[in-house]
Amino acid sequence: MKKNILFVIILIILICSIAGYFLWNKPHIDVKSASAIETNANTLLGVFIDDSVGAKATYLNKVVNVSGTIKKISYNQEHHQIVLLKTSVSDASINCTMETDKEGLNIGDRVHIKGICAGYIGGDFDMGLPGDVFLIRCYAA
Repeated sequence: MKKNILFVIILIILICSIAGYFLWNKPHIDVKSASAIETNANTLLGVFIDDSVGAKATYLNKVVNVSGTIKKISYNQEHHQIVLLKTSVSDASINCTMETDKEGLNIGDRVHIKGICAGYIGGDFDMGLPGDVFLIRCYAA
């Protein structure tokens, strides 16, 4: 009985170790050269609001090239440049965390930003708080 329990524990540790090794060594996506799903800010947000399940299947963890107008430029706590793209929903944005700072971007500029879609964080519509779609590891085209 003790041998069986020990065998199961060793087997679980071995399986977890192998899975961890493969996840750790998973190749990163080269966002700059990867092919991307083309869309615009309004369409991307609209798909997540209307059909979040379908939007996740289409966009989540995939490289997306979004066109839109810059609403705001700021920096997060890790000093990464954040570019918010306007959408047709008031106060909702496409939130793009840039891989490197892009000089020459200004509020009101029309841009194409390519990044990995990290998902949608919905707001609270009862309180009038819309959500944002998040892109990470972004580059301005």
